Amino acid sequence: MALGASPSSTRSVGQAILSGWLLCGVLDITAACLQGWIQAGRTPGEVLKGVASALWGRAALDGGAGMAMIGLVMHFTVALTATLVFYALSRRLALLRTAPLLVVGPIYGVIVFGAMNYGTLPLLSWLRSFYLGTAPRWPGTMGWPQLGIHMICVGLPIAWGVRRAPMSRSDVYFASGSGRS
Repeated sequence: MALGASPSSTRSVGQAILSGWLLCGVLDITAACLQGWIQAGRTPGEVLKGVASALWGRAALDGGAGMAMIGLVMHFTVALTATLVFYALSRRLALLRTAPLLVVGPIYGVIVFGAMNYGTLPLLSWLRSFYLGTAPRWPGTMGWPQLGIHMICVGLPIAWGVRRAPMSRSDVYFASGSGRS
């Protein structure tokens, strides 16, 4: 428990993170499934296997329901990571808590989009080359629809959920710059 945080505020922080994480995870995968169906006739299972292919390569696309479940777990793990990063940043940068939600949320969605598109996916392709023996390949850009999805279905719900968390005395102390040496 954080210094100066009561059990009820700890529970509220957990609830705020949980609500931002789950809302982001559900909205983002729903939007991805709708986009996959509209653009290419893909089923939700195929979309989830596509997520799993980041670690398992092309073999994931031929996998069954278990591989789709791995994709779902991977998706929610990424959503949790993005939520925890925003929480940590929002404890240090007051702007993330005070600027309008409709500004902060979409901007954070763009940041997550960039991190996934230009960091995580290329890195996973490179790592996958070691254990699958495949050549690293650029996964390609996600495109404009994915940018919009990240702004609305990733950044906004994360910012909304996390901003509901109360500030503890230690958060205020470090956010003010007093805790820096």
